[in-house]
Amino acid sequence: MNVRRMAAIATTVIAALAVSENNCLAGAGVSAAARAVTEVPCGKPLSAVRPPAGGVVALKRGCTYDGSLAITADNVTVTARGSGPAPVVELRQDGAAINVSGSGVTIADVSLRGVAPRTWICDGRRTPAGHVDGIDLKAGATDNTITNVSASGFYAGVYVPPGAARNVIENSTFTNNKELDTNSPARSSGAFGVLIWGDDNTVRDNTITGSQACSLAYGFDGAAVEIFGGSNNLIAGNAASSDNTFTELGSPKGSAATSNTYLGNTVSDGAVSRGSTFLVTRGSADPDGPVHDTVVTGNTVNLTQPGDQGVVSYAWEPGDATLLTLTNNYLNLGSNQVLYTDGGFADGGGNTYLGSCDPAIACTPTTPPLIR
Repeated sequence: MNVRRMAAIATTVIAALAVSENNCLAGAGVSAAARAVTEVPCGKPLSAVRPPAGGVVALKRGCTYDGSLAITADNVTVTARGSGPAPVVELRQDGAAINVSGSGVTIADVSLRGVAPRTWICDGRRTPAGHVDGIDLKAGATDNTITNVSASGFYAGVYVPPGAARNVIENSTFTNNKELDTNSPARSSGAFGVLIWGDDNTVRDNTITGSQACSLAYGFDGAAVEIFGGSNNLIAGNAASSDNTFTELGSPKGSAATSNTYLGNTVSDGAVSRGSTFLVTRGSADPDGPVHDTVVTGNTVNLTQPGDQGVVSYAWEPGDATLLTLTNNYLNLGSNQVLYTDGGFADGGGNTYLGSCDPAIACTPTTPPLIR
Protein backbone atom coordinates (compact mmCIF):
# COMPACT_ATOMS: atom_id res chain seq x y z
CA MET A 1 0.00 0.00 0.00
CA ASN A 2 1.45 3.38 -0.93
CA VAL A 3 2.24 6.08 1.63
CA ARG A 4 -0.56 8.41 0.47
CA ARG A 5 -3.12 5.64 0.79
CA MET A 6 -1.86 4.81 4.31
CA ALA A 7 -2.04 8.49 5.33
CA ALA A 8 -5.58 8.78 3.97
CA ILE A 9 -6.68 5.73 5.93
CA ALA A 10 -5.01 7.04 9.11
CA THR A 11 -6.75 10.40 8.68
CA THR A 12 -10.10 8.67 8.24
CA VAL A 13 -9.55 6.54 11.37
CA ILE A 14 -8.52 9.55 13.49
CA ALA A 15 -11.53 11.50 12.27
CA ALA A 16 -13.83 8.59 13.11
CA LEU A 17 -12.33 8.30 16.58
CA ALA A 18 -12.74 12.05 17.08
CA VAL A 19 -16.38 11.88 16.06
CA SER A 20 -16.92 8.95 18.41
CA GLU A 21 -15.22 10.79 21.26
CA ASN A 22 -17.17 13.97 20.57
CA ASN A 23 -20.42 12.03 20.58
CA CYS A 24 -19.52 10.51 23.96
CA LEU A 25 -18.60 13.92 25.33
CA ALA A 26 -21.75 15.44 23.93
CA GLY A 27 -23.72 12.75 25.66
CA ALA A 28 -22.01 13.82 28.89
CA GLY A 29 -22.92 17.45 28.24
CA VAL A 30 -19.54 18.53 26.81
CA SER A 31 -19.31 19.74 23.20
CA ALA A 32 -16.29 19.50 20.93
CA ALA A 33 -15.84 23.28 21.06
CA ALA A 34 -15.78 23.07 24.85
CA ARG A 35 -12.45 21.24 24.69
CA ALA A 36 -10.67 24.03 22.83
CA VAL A 37 -7.11 24.78 23.94
CA THR A 38 -6.04 28.43 23.76
CA GLU A 39 -2.25 28.69 23.70
CA VAL A 40 -1.60 32.29 24.67
CA PRO A 41 1.62 33.67 23.14
CA CYS A 42 3.97 35.85 25.12
CA GLY A 43 2.88 39.46 25.24
CA LYS A 44 -0.77 38.90 24.33
CA PRO A 45 -3.03 40.88 26.69
CA LEU A 46 -5.07 38.48 28.79
CA SER A 47 -8.08 40.76 28.50
CA ALA A 48 -8.37 39.50 24.91
CA VAL A 49 -8.67 35.85 25.97
CA ARG A 50 -12.20 34.44 26.36
CA PRO A 51 -12.12 30.70 27.05
CA PRO A 52 -15.29 28.69 26.26
CA ALA A 53 -16.88 26.24 28.67
CA GLY A 54 -14.55 23.30 29.21
CA GLY A 55 -11.71 25.12 27.47
CA VAL A 56 -8.04 25.25 28.43
CA VAL A 57 -5.97 28.43 28.67
CA ALA A 58 -2.32 27.46 28.31
CA LEU A 59 0.15 30.19 29.33
CA LYS A 60 3.71 29.75 28.15
CA ARG A 61 6.33 29.15 30.80
CA GLY A 62 8.93 31.88 31.03
CA CYS A 63 6.50 34.55 29.78
CA THR A 64 5.03 37.53 31.62
CA TYR A 65 1.46 38.54 30.79
CA ASP A 66 -0.36 41.73 31.71
CA GLY A 67 -3.99 42.68 31.88
CA SER A 68 -6.78 40.75 33.58
CA LEU A 69 -8.07 37.31 32.57
CA ALA A 70 -11.84 36.92 32.91
CA ILE A 71 -13.25 33.40 33.17
CA THR A 72 -17.00 33.52 32.75
CA ALA A 73 -17.62 29.96 31.55
CA ASP A 74 -17.68 26.73 33.57
CA ASN A 75 -15.08 23.95 33.74
CA VAL A 76 -12.23 26.06 32.34
CA THR A 77 -8.62 25.14 33.14
CA VAL A 78 -5.81 27.71 33.32
CA THR A 79 -2.39 26.12 33.33
CA ALA A 80 1.20 26.36 32.08
CA ARG A 81 2.74 24.85 28.95
CA GLY A 82 6.30 24.20 27.89
CA SER A 83 9.36 24.15 30.14
CA GLY A 84 10.96 26.67 32.43
CA PRO A 85 9.65 28.89 35.22
CA ALA A 86 5.93 29.33 35.75
CA PRO A 87 4.23 31.95 33.59
CA VAL A 88 3.70 35.26 35.37
CA VAL A 89 0.46 37.24 35.31
CA GLU A 90 1.16 40.80 36.43
CA LEU A 91 -1.40 43.48 37.26
CA ARG A 92 -0.54 47.12 37.94
CA GLN A 93 -4.00 48.59 38.57
CA ASP A 94 -6.92 48.02 40.92
CA GLY A 95 -8.81 44.85 40.05
CA ALA A 96 -7.79 41.19 39.86
CA ALA A 97 -5.23 39.43 37.69
CA ILE A 98 -7.76 36.60 37.23
CA ASN A 99 -11.52 37.02 37.70
CA VAL A 100 -13.59 33.85 37.98
CA SER A 101 -17.37 33.93 37.71
CA GLY A 102 -17.70 30.40 36.36
CA SER A 103 -17.80 27.16 38.34
CA GLY A 104 -15.71 24.01 38.17
CA VAL A 105 -12.69 26.10 37.13
CA THR A 106 -9.11 24.98 37.86
CA ILE A 107 -6.21 27.45 38.05
CA ALA A 108 -2.83 25.74 38.37
CA ASP A 109 0.90 26.27 37.94
CA VAL A 110 0.91 30.04 37.42
CA SER A 111 2.62 32.91 39.24
CA LEU A 112 0.66 36.06 40.04
CA ARG A 113 2.31 39.40 40.75
CA GLY A 114 0.67 42.60 41.93
CA VAL A 115 2.21 46.04 41.59
CA ALA A 116 0.62 48.72 43.77
CA PRO A 117 -0.69 51.64 41.68
CA ARG A 118 -0.18 54.13 44.52
CA THR A 119 1.70 54.58 47.79
CA TRP A 120 1.00 55.73 51.34
CA ILE A 121 3.38 57.63 53.55
CA CYS A 122 3.47 55.48 56.66
CA ASP A 123 6.07 55.66 59.40
CA GLY A 124 8.03 58.06 57.22
CA ARG A 125 8.25 55.60 54.32
CA ARG A 126 6.36 55.01 51.08
CA THR A 127 4.32 51.83 51.40
CA PRO A 128 2.06 50.03 48.87
CA ALA A 129 -1.44 51.45 48.36
CA GLY A 130 -4.13 49.92 46.18
CA HIS A 131 -6.67 47.16 45.80
CA VAL A 132 -4.99 44.76 43.39
CA ASP A 133 -5.95 41.10 43.90
CA GLY A 134 -4.43 37.94 42.53
CA ILE A 135 -7.62 35.91 41.97
CA ASP A 136 -11.17 37.10 42.60
CA LEU A 137 -13.87 34.45 42.78
CA LYS A 138 -17.11 36.26 42.01
CA ALA A 139 -20.46 35.75 43.74
CA GLY A 140 -21.93 32.48 42.43
CA ALA A 141 -18.53 30.96 41.63
CA THR A 142 -18.59 27.46 43.13
CA ASP A 143 -16.49 24.29 43.17
CA ASN A 144 -13.38 25.98 41.77
CA THR A 145 -9.84 24.83 42.56
CA ILE A 146 -6.74 27.02 42.89
CA THR A 147 -3.64 24.85 43.19
CA ASN A 148 0.13 25.26 42.91
CA VAL A 149 -0.17 29.00 42.41
CA SER A 150 2.11 31.70 43.81
CA ALA A 151 0.87 35.20 44.56
CA SER A 152 2.78 38.22 45.84
CA GLY A 153 2.37 41.98 46.06
CA PHE A 154 -1.42 42.07 46.37
CA TYR A 155 -4.16 43.45 48.60
CA ALA A 156 -5.38 39.82 48.69
CA GLY A 157 -3.75 36.87 46.98
CA VAL A 158 -7.20 35.28 46.66
CA TYR A 159 -10.55 36.91 47.47
CA VAL A 160 -13.67 34.78 48.04
CA PRO A 161 -16.73 37.08 48.28
CA PRO A 162 -20.20 36.40 49.67
CA GLY A 163 -21.99 33.89 47.44
CA ALA A 164 -18.80 32.07 46.39
CA ALA A 165 -18.90 28.60 47.95
CA ARG A 166 -17.20 25.21 48.00
CA ASN A 167 -13.98 26.52 46.47
CA VAL A 168 -10.59 25.00 47.30
CA ILE A 169 -7.34 26.96 47.62
CA GLU A 170 -4.49 24.51 48.09
CA ASN A 171 -0.78 23.77 47.74
CA SER A 172 0.00 27.39 46.90
CA THR A 173 2.39 30.07 48.14
CA PHE A 174 1.32 33.56 49.22
CA THR A 175 4.25 35.88 49.87
CA ASN A 176 4.52 39.56 50.88
CA ASN A 177 0.99 40.64 50.06
CA LYS A 178 1.26 44.12 51.57
CA GLU A 179 -1.20 46.44 49.82
CA LEU A 180 -3.69 48.46 51.85
CA ASP A 181 -6.66 50.17 50.22
CA THR A 182 -7.58 52.03 53.42
CA ASN A 183 -4.95 53.52 55.70
CA SER A 184 -5.87 56.24 58.17
CA PRO A 185 -5.41 56.88 61.89
CA ALA A 186 -8.91 55.38 62.34
CA ARG A 187 -8.49 52.09 60.44
CA SER A 188 -6.72 50.19 57.71
CA SER A 189 -7.58 47.26 55.45
CA GLY A 190 -5.55 44.85 53.37
CA ALA A 191 -2.41 42.74 53.32
CA PHE A 192 -4.20 39.38 53.07
CA GLY A 193 -2.92 36.06 51.80
CA VAL A 194 -6.50 34.79 51.47
CA LEU A 195 -9.63 36.86 52.22
CA ILE A 196 -12.90 34.94 52.69
CA TRP A 197 -16.41 36.38 52.87
CA GLY A 198 -18.11 33.27 51.42
CA ASP A 199 -19.23 29.95 52.95
CA ASP A 200 -18.05 26.33 52.79
CA ASN A 201 -14.61 27.03 51.29
CA THR A 202 -11.36 25.19 52.02
CA VAL A 203 -7.87 26.69 52.39
CA ARG A 204 -5.37 23.87 52.86
CA ASP A 205 -1.69 23.02 52.67
CA ASN A 206 -0.53 26.49 51.64
CA THR A 207 2.53 28.49 52.70
CA ILE A 208 1.64 32.05 53.67
CA THR A 209 4.29 34.58 54.69
CA GLY A 210 4.76 38.33 54.95
CA SER A 211 1.09 39.36 55.19
CA GLN A 212 1.82 42.60 57.02
CA ALA A 213 1.70 46.25 56.04
CA CYS A 214 2.50 49.53 57.75
CA SER A 215 -0.75 50.82 59.27
CA LEU A 216 -1.43 54.34 60.48
CA ALA A 217 -4.07 52.95 62.83
CA TYR A 218 -2.42 49.82 64.26
CA GLY A 219 1.28 50.03 63.52
CA PHE A 220 0.97 46.96 61.28
CA ASP A 221 -2.02 45.22 59.75
CA GLY A 222 -2.71 42.10 57.69
CA ALA A 223 -3.60 38.41 57.96
CA ALA A 224 -2.58 35.14 56.37
CA VAL A 225 -6.27 34.13 56.22
CA GLU A 226 -9.01 36.66 57.01
CA ILE A 227 -12.65 35.60 57.40
CA PHE A 228 -15.33 38.28 57.38
CA GLY A 229 -18.91 37.06 57.46
CA GLY A 230 -18.04 33.65 56.00
CA SER A 231 -19.28 30.46 57.68
CA ASN A 232 -18.39 26.76 57.60
CA ASN A 233 -14.96 27.36 56.08
CA LEU A 234 -12.06 24.96 56.72
CA ILE A 235 -8.51 26.30 57.18
CA ALA A 236 -6.24 23.25 57.44
CA GLY A 237 -2.60 22.25 57.20
CA ASN A 238 -1.22 25.67 56.30
CA ALA A 239 2.24 26.90 57.30
CA ALA A 240 2.46 30.61 58.13
CA SER A 241 5.20 32.94 59.33
CA SER A 242 6.00 36.67 59.39
CA ASP A 243 2.29 37.53 59.15
CA ASN A 244 0.77 40.27 61.28
CA THR A 245 -2.02 37.83 62.20
CA PHE A 246 -2.54 34.26 61.13
CA THR A 247 -6.29 34.77 61.16
CA GLU A 248 -8.81 37.40 62.18
CA LEU A 249 -12.56 36.79 62.10
CA GLY A 250 -15.37 39.29 61.91
CA SER A 251 -18.89 39.82 60.60
CA PRO A 252 -20.63 42.64 58.73
CA LYS A 253 -23.45 44.39 60.53
CA GLY A 254 -26.60 42.29 60.76
CA SER A 255 -24.94 38.90 60.23
CA ALA A 256 -22.75 36.44 62.13
CA ALA A 257 -19.92 34.30 60.82
CA THR A 258 -20.22 30.84 62.36
CA SER A 259 -18.68 27.38 62.51
CA ASN A 260 -15.32 28.05 60.89
CA THR A 261 -12.68 25.40 61.60
CA TYR A 262 -8.88 25.70 61.94
CA LEU A 263 -7.20 22.31 61.83
CA GLY A 264 -3.52 21.39 61.99
CA ASN A 265 -1.99 24.70 60.95
CA THR A 266 1.58 25.69 61.88
CA VAL A 267 2.23 29.31 62.80
CA SER A 268 5.58 30.84 63.75
CA ASP A 269 7.64 33.98 63.80
CA GLY A 270 9.72 34.68 60.75
CA ALA A 271 12.77 36.68 59.86
CA VAL A 272 10.73 39.86 59.36
CA SER A 273 8.09 39.43 62.08
CA ARG A 274 7.02 42.69 63.69
CA GLY A 275 4.71 41.34 66.35
CA SER A 276 2.43 38.49 65.30
CA THR A 277 -0.90 37.17 66.60
CA PHE A 278 -2.29 33.70 66.04
CA LEU A 279 -6.05 34.31 66.14
CA VAL A 280 -8.43 37.21 66.79
CA THR A 281 -12.19 36.78 67.13
CA ARG A 282 -14.97 38.80 68.74
CA GLY A 283 -18.48 38.91 70.13
CA SER A 284 -21.44 41.17 69.43
CA ALA A 285 -20.13 44.05 71.60
CA ASP A 286 -17.69 44.77 68.77
CA PRO A 287 -19.11 46.50 65.66
CA ASP A 288 -17.42 43.81 63.52
CA GLY A 289 -18.99 40.95 65.50
CA PRO A 290 -20.25 38.53 66.45
CA VAL A 291 -18.40 35.42 65.31
CA HIS A 292 -19.81 32.20 66.75
CA ASP A 293 -18.58 28.63 67.21
CA THR A 294 -15.07 28.90 65.79
CA VAL A 295 -13.32 25.55 66.32
CA VAL A 296 -9.51 25.48 66.60
CA THR A 297 -8.00 21.98 66.78
CA GLY A 298 -4.51 20.49 66.54
CA ASN A 299 -2.63 23.66 65.62
CA THR A 300 1.02 24.29 66.49
CA VAL A 301 1.90 27.88 67.33
CA ASN A 302 5.34 29.22 68.28
CA LEU A 303 5.24 33.01 68.65
CA THR A 304 7.87 34.01 71.19
CA GLN A 305 9.22 37.35 69.98
CA PRO A 306 8.39 40.56 71.86
CA GLY A 307 4.94 41.87 70.98
CA ASP A 308 3.52 38.53 69.85
CA GLN A 309 0.10 37.35 71.03
CA GLY A 310 -1.66 34.02 70.96
CA VAL A 311 -5.46 33.90 70.95
CA VAL A 312 -7.59 37.01 71.50
CA SER A 313 -11.33 36.45 71.95
CA TYR A 314 -13.15 39.55 73.15
CA ALA A 315 -16.37 41.60 73.16
CA TRP A 316 -18.54 38.67 74.27
CA GLU A 317 -22.00 39.53 75.54
CA PRO A 318 -24.64 37.35 77.21
CA GLY A 319 -26.62 35.71 74.42
CA ASP A 320 -23.58 35.40 72.15
CA ALA A 321 -23.24 31.67 72.92
CA THR A 322 -19.81 30.13 72.36
CA LEU A 323 -17.34 32.20 70.39
CA LEU A 324 -14.36 29.85 70.39
CA THR A 325 -13.35 26.28 71.29
CA LEU A 326 -9.69 25.25 71.57
CA THR A 327 -8.81 21.52 71.50
CA ASN A 328 -5.43 19.73 71.31
CA ASN A 329 -3.44 22.81 70.35
CA TYR A 330 0.19 23.52 71.20
CA LEU A 331 0.39 27.26 71.93
CA ASN A 332 3.90 28.40 72.81
CA LEU A 333 4.04 32.15 73.37
CA GLY A 334 7.15 32.17 75.56
CA SER A 335 6.73 35.10 77.96
CA ASN A 336 3.90 36.62 75.88
CA GLN A 337 0.16 36.34 76.45
CA VAL A 338 -1.14 33.05 75.12
CA LEU A 339 -4.87 33.69 75.65
CA TYR A 340 -7.19 36.57 76.39
CA THR A 341 -10.91 35.98 76.75
CA ASP A 342 -13.74 37.93 78.32
CA GLY A 343 -16.37 35.23 77.81
CA GLY A 344 -17.71 32.66 75.38
CA PHE A 345 -14.53 30.57 75.42
CA ALA A 346 -14.49 26.76 75.75
CA ASP A 347 -11.44 24.63 76.46
CA GLY A 348 -12.02 21.35 74.66
CA GLY A 349 -9.05 19.72 76.39
CA GLY A 350 -5.61 18.57 75.39
CA ASN A 351 -4.18 22.07 74.96
CA THR A 352 -0.66 23.12 75.90
CA TYR A 353 -0.52 26.76 77.01
CA LEU A 354 2.94 28.30 77.37
CA GLY A 355 2.62 31.95 78.32
CA SER A 356 0.40 34.14 80.43
CA CYS A 357 -3.40 34.05 80.37
CA ASP A 358 -6.10 36.59 81.12
CA PRO A 359 -7.94 35.37 83.09
CA ALA A 360 -5.45 32.82 84.39
CA ILE A 361 -8.13 30.21 85.02
CA ALA A 362 -8.91 30.07 81.30
CA CYS A 363 -5.63 28.26 80.70
CA THR A 364 -6.11 25.61 83.37
CA PRO A 365 -5.90 22.37 81.38
CA THR A 366 -8.97 20.16 81.52
CA THR A 367 -7.00 17.15 80.29
CA PRO A 368 -3.25 16.41 80.10
CA PRO A 369 -1.66 18.41 77.27
CA LEU A 370 -0.20 16.88 74.13
CA ILE A 371 3.57 16.43 74.04
CA ARG A 372 5.15 17.94 70.94
